[in-house]
Amino acid sequence: SARSSPQEVGVLVTRGLADMVESPGGSLWFRALGDDDFVQTARWNMPANDTREAPQSTFCSFLRDNEWIVDLSAPGDSSASGMPPVPAALAAVPEAWLLVPLLVGSDMLGFVILARPRTALSLNWETRDLLKTAARQAAVFLAQMHAAEALLEARKFDAFNRMSAFVVHDLKNIMTQLSLLLKNAERHKDNPEFQQDMLLTVESSLEKMRQMMAQLR
Repeated sequence: SARSSPQEVGVLVTRGLADMVESPGGSLWFRALGDDDFVQTARWNMPANDTREAPQSTFCSFLRDNEWIVDLSAPGDSSASGMPPVPAALAAVPEAWLLVPLLVGSDMLGFVILARPRTALSLNWETRDLLKTAARQAAVFLAQMHAAEALLEARKFDAFNRMSAFVVHDLKNIMTQLSLLLKNAERHKDNPEFQQDMLLTVESSLEKMRQMMAQLR
């Protein structure tokens, strides 16, 4: 629950689940903002991995519907009746041991892959229930963080849209001034008073554009 960046929160979630089963490492696959697939967003004592997994895949659908913790060290686990094959890229993660889904209600936000413990640990029903409970608690926290990020992003876009409206308004005014100047230039270009007004108008337009550039910076 510490106030941390999204990257640090992912590591904390991974370490928290790993410590419960004496795992020395792990990695978090999460659906980041603007991404449709689960990708590795945090890792602890595990190598980087660019594997992508679609949330709508048969494998992820099984995890979501059954809240099943997959023992990657025993791919033929008969207790997972009807479980589709583990994607080869996930099964090939070095030292991969358990795959723990992160669920909020009926939605799956991602999953954590834990490394094999240094000493053998029995994956009985008590261990599975402990991991499921902890994973749901972690998923709720990740969901809150994700919602906060989405809200911040929306506010940034809103501020950008307001700023753009002002910039467009000022540019239209400058364009109108310069258009009128060009329209009258052919008729009055030899008039000294018009020439003076023209210089003042160009100078004013240039100063307004300088101010806009300063605001944009």
